[in-house]
Amino acid sequence: MSFKAEDMPPLPHSLPECRTEGFDLLYRPVWILDMDAMRKFYANGAARALWRVEPGEEAEFFARDFAPHSPAIRSRLTRTMERLRAGEVFTERWTFYPKSQPFTAACLMSGVRLPNGHAGMLVEAMVAETEPEDLRALEALRHTGVLVTLYDEAGAVLYQNPAAARGYPGEHHRFIDSFAVREEGRSLWEAAFRHDPARTNAFMGQTVSGEFRVLTSAGERWHGIDLRTTTDPVSGHVGALVNERDITEQMRAKARSEYLSTHDMMTDLLNRTTFVERLQEAMEQPGAAGALLMIDLDNFKEVNDTYGHAAGDGVLREIGARLRASLRPGDVAARLGGDEFALLLAHVVDAEVLRRRASEIDLRLIQPIADPVSGAVFSMAASFGIATWPEDGESPDTLQRNADLALYAAKTESGRRVRRFNVGMRREADERHQCILDLSSALEHDEFEMFYQPIVDLATLAPKGFEALLRWRHPTRGLLLPDYFIPAAESVGLMAPIGTAMFARICAQVRAWIDEGLDPGRVAVNLSANQFRNRALPDHILAELDAAGLTPARIEFEVPETVTLGRSGEAVVDTLSALRRAGFSIALDDFGTGHASLTHLRRLPVDVIKIDRSFIADMEHSAADRAIVHAVIALGRELGMSVLAEGIENEGQRASLHLLGCHLAQGYLFGHPMQAARAAEWMQRQAARLGAGSKVITFPAAP
Repeated sequence: MSFKAEDMPPLPHSLPECRTEGFDLLYRPVWILDMDAMRKFYANGAARALWRVEPGEEAEFFARDFAPHSPAIRSRLTRTMERLRAGEVFTERWTFYPKSQPFTAACLMSGVRLPNGHAGMLVEAMVAETEPEDLRALEALRHTGVLVTLYDEAGAVLYQNPAAARGYPGEHHRFIDSFAVREEGRSLWEAAFRHDPARTNAFMGQTVSGEFRVLTSAGERWHGIDLRTTTDPVSGHVGALVNERDITEQMRAKARSEYLSTHDMMTDLLNRTTFVERLQEAMEQPGAAGALLMIDLDNFKEVNDTYGHAAGDGVLREIGARLRASLRPGDVAARLGGDEFALLLAHVVDAEVLRRRASEIDLRLIQPIADPVSGAVFSMAASFGIATWPEDGESPDTLQRNADLALYAAKTESGRRVRRFNVGMRREADERHQCILDLSSALEHDEFEMFYQPIVDLATLAPKGFEALLRWRHPTRGLLLPDYFIPAAESVGLMAPIGTAMFARICAQVRAWIDEGLDPGRVAVNLSANQFRNRALPDHILAELDAAGLTPARIEFEVPETVTLGRSGEAVVDTLSALRRAGFSIALDDFGTGHASLTHLRRLPVDVIKIDRSFIADMEHSAADRAIVHAVIALGRELGMSVLAEGIENEGQRASLHLLGCHLAQGYLFGHPMQAARAAEWMQRQAARLGAGSKVITFPAAP
């Protein structure tokens, strides 16, 4: 950009003619700029020294083009020259850079008419005597992002650096005006000036600091503020120097970090640690009472296993939102982990009120949840365990353990149950714990035994085999049935080693019977969920069978339908398929009590369906149970599977099942579970009976 005469307004004839006589005698720098040619027309000695013009450089100095390169400076200079052409006289502060050495001067400017007819800018410069360090400090103050303000003792602005002027524009800004909470600003101000009421030196004041919400031109922000009393260098009066740093992003990050440290990211509920702290605080209140509700989703694992963790996460988020919506004033909700949640209900101990609250929450939770990805719809039933303080515990740890016991009882009995803690639950938990401790040494001390219950052909009553049943001969409690110890053993993974050891014992026993000239038929062996975690299970089974000199036709493996469900169920099905290909028979135990669909059943490598004893017990008197049994038998026939009825105890049940076409039977009518020696005697009697052509079965006494 160049500055030409035709670009400027016409030169008013009122501008005085330029006269330079006497300027060389002045100590103050004076120069004249030709505003049309953008060259220096005149500079006195003081001005040439200020512009660092060495002897012999004068010609080059006066010939130099002083048109600025910066658009911002060009724009400012254009406005300045327009004012001068209009006859104004004024002072502006400018910074110049002769030979890259800057100086800043207050420039008194006026317009003059030069001999060549051009307009001239007469400049009288006033340069303060400033040390280099002070110059650098002033430059830093102008460009720093820190808001620096000097206030007088009444809180009015004496000076603002550019950052502060942008943050708090306006002539009438006062210190406390910037605070979102004005009382905080007043307290900070008073703290600084209260430090030493008898001070004679303002620099004896202390710095007071803090983090505050302030109102700036950019909106509400967080500022870190340092305030220190000082002295105004112009008036000598006491004032306050305030430095402010914008820490909004740091405060947001801090708030987010604090939130994440106290909340569960998935559900936005409190996390376990914070919940326990809140529970502790509530229980420490004098005379306080309240309730702790532990909540567990009954079928959440199936959602994760079947539809994946993304669907499971969506369910958890929705459950969290529903729990928050169910809260009343004073309630606290948390996700403790997995699918376990907790509610703190302060001042609520009445049993009926607690039952109603649990029912209300359960009703809210069980409403359908749609998965937008798979399109599946879930209905999440929940179990509730309730404990109250101080009755059920005077510390958070005790209260939580007792609420957990109530929850365990609720889940064990059935879904969507609400159980309140009672001391009997503690006794049961202690027994369960002792059971696990005893189980740890039972295998080592050879305390497990195998009993065998006969399986017969319903049409001929001929023996077809046995089911091998596990018993524990406890050193102090005697012979224990599986229902007592298998759940505990499964919970700690002990059924895998127990199952392996017992299978070896079964194989050895079958071999021994065969060597004695007996025919045990096919022996059914139960496989636990623990054992399916071993992908090499088929290889281990075949190795054990080979060591006993047996063929797979001698063994049938039983599994409950529940272990074949869910994502882990696919691995179970693969293992069962491998066993079936090897020649083993596969039986689906307790059919009708799980959740397998007919489509799922069709995909299972199953040879035998076992009808659960619960349907057999009342089939003579219950049309519904008889219809279910009939349907299962027909289903087995259509799928090419044998059907075995469990729990037959009388002739009427046997006859009814035979008429319905059931193939195999098992129950006390044919024989109780018995030890190996008595099973051998039973086989001998049945062989003699069949040899004599009799259909009368002799029953061994119950053990």
